Amino acid sequence: MQTAPDMDWHAYNASAAGRPARRLVAKAILAAGGGQGRTVLEIGAGGGADALEFARHGWMVHAYDSDDTLTARLVENTRMSGHVQFHHGDAAQVETFPEADVVYAAYSLPMLGADLPAVWARLRAALKPGGVVAVDLFGDRDTWAGQDDVATVTQSELASMFEDLVILEQNVRDEDGRSFRDDKKHWHVISTLARRPR
Repeated sequence: MQTAPDMDWHAYNASAAGRPARRLVAKAILAAGGGQGRTVLEIGAGGGADALEFARHGWMVHAYDSDDTLTARLVENTRMSGHVQFHHGDAAQVETFPEADVVYAAYSLPMLGADLPAVWARLRAALKPGGVVAVDLFGDRDTWAGQDDVATVTQSELASMFEDLVILEQNVRDEDGRSFRDDKKHWHVISTLARRPR
């Protein structure tokens, strides 16, 4: 079975570049409050829909991705109250992330595979007091659970990852569907919105 890391991400991101921002972006903005002069870290920016939505609301976005599809859209910075700064490369190689008011990652953290715990620790260290985490993680009932190149988490591992954070909302998608490459797949996705106490 092929997994997501085997994808042609450039082709996928280019085809998805025009999609609307995910609902998780709006939830993160609402939870975090005004964006003017504040910072978002986005891991796995893809085609840039979510990064640009944050920027439209005044946020400074540090967008990380190993695919450079987003670079073609950075001209949109001139029309927004915020700004997207694109970091091309593997997020697992980033030793220190900038301090941030929001850490955001939609469906991308599982693609870190075995590097997820180390990257998660660095993202947690970058989150300011009062800051918000808005992320999707794959649970242990996901089709890709057990694959070396995809990180999935058990309920106890999830609880440990969010220890000392206040869970604002948590939704679980546990259903059959289609993969990024349109194969049949069972999705077990835990979307979590949480806040670091001040």
